[in-house]
Amino acid sequence: MNQNHLAIICMQLQLGSPKEMATRVYGSRGGSFMWRVNTEKESYAIKQLASVIDLKSEKIIAKYELSETIAYRFAQKGIPAVSALDCSGKHLLIVENTGYLVYSWVDGYTLGRNEISEIHATKIAEIIAKLHSINMNDPEIPPPRVDLHSSETIIEAIDRALALKLPFAQKLKENQNFILSMNKHYLAITPLLLEDTVVTHGDLDQLNVLWDKNEQPILIDWESVRKMNSTREIVRTSLAWSGSGTENFSFSLYAQMLRTYTQSGGVLNVKHLNAALYSLVGSMVNWMLYNIELACTSDVSSTRDTAIDEVNGAVRAMMQLEILIPELLKIV
Repeated sequence: MNQNHLAIICMQLQLGSPKEMATRVYGSRGGSFMWRVNTEKESYAIKQLASVIDLKSEKIIAKYELSETIAYRFAQKGIPAVSALDCSGKHLLIVENTGYLVYSWVDGYTLGRNEISEIHATKIAEIIAKLHSINMNDPEIPPPRVDLHSSETIIEAIDRALALKLPFAQKLKENQNFILSMNKHYLAITPLLLEDTVVTHGDLDQLNVLWDKNEQPILIDWESVRKMNSTREIVRTSLAWSGSGTENFSFSLYAQMLRTYTQSGGVLNVKHLNAALYSLVGSMVNWMLYNIELACTSDVSSTRDTAIDEVNGAVRAMMQLEILIPELLKIV
């Protein structure tokens, strides 16, 4: 981590003097980095935002500020949420065109895909039901949105990857018609995703949940906070915690999470199930395109390698989802 930046951050937030160099820790994706800093006062986690993020955009800055504010408000209502520290009401610190979010350090661990138990998964379902029941309403929160990408945009990204001879490019080209077909199905159901929306975390996969020594979950990384169709969130989160995208997908765990959600007060709209399942395609396409861009432009080898893995993973997950959807629709 840039030591001059660290000194400025410590001064602005009055964190105290660092005891040693910042240590990079695992836990962030999309070109961002996470650092641990120990000062004379306490320990902190510093998230360094990806260089591709346009920090000159007032809209993007406002989005980061709002997401941390919403995380704080949920914490006040009993949700185990972690929000960034603020300096005179501002959470996002920009130092020489680099963005940082600073958090008090939380002792905890994330679960690997093969470490998830029914107890872990059902606790997540319970928290989602509680998030939805709070039904937070704030005029600052923008209307619900969905990620929309045209066939032309997808083809252009694939052709760019081919021109640069990226490792995944040929596989993408071979599966181009499949990707376009899945995206077409997704675009057709997007109007349903704008109904029954609630303010929620928006991205509760395993990397965004820490577990403390008492096996209790702590929700981190609220950058995706938004108004979202409630059925969409519980379906996509249940799929993620049940092994979607891997060879070990558990139908029983998926079904148990949905049951726990409804038993905890969540409302599952069966009319939105198909749309909720295909909404994952929109997320996969969006993530695929973002990482194609990273792989094409990043000059950091570790970021580029991670982006390549993420693109391959998105395509695998999309293929598995196509197979799973008919069976998943039978569960409810």
